[in-house]
Amino acid sequence: MKDYTVDYTKIMDALNSSMDLIEGEGVADENVIQQLSNAQQMVQQAMSYSLSKDRG
Repeated sequence: MKDYTVDYTKIMDALNSSMDLIEGEGVADENVIQQLSNAQQMVQQAMSYSLSKDRG
């Protein structure tokens, strides 16, 4: 049977690592930073929704 669970922690860690790398390298592309920030917000919303569904 396939496992369809989502590990939000791993996704957030990857996004945070990407953000840290970009900031550490001095990449000033505001578009990339904004897209990563948007992705972080979407993952947070999905995680909150998932947790609320688990609680019933």
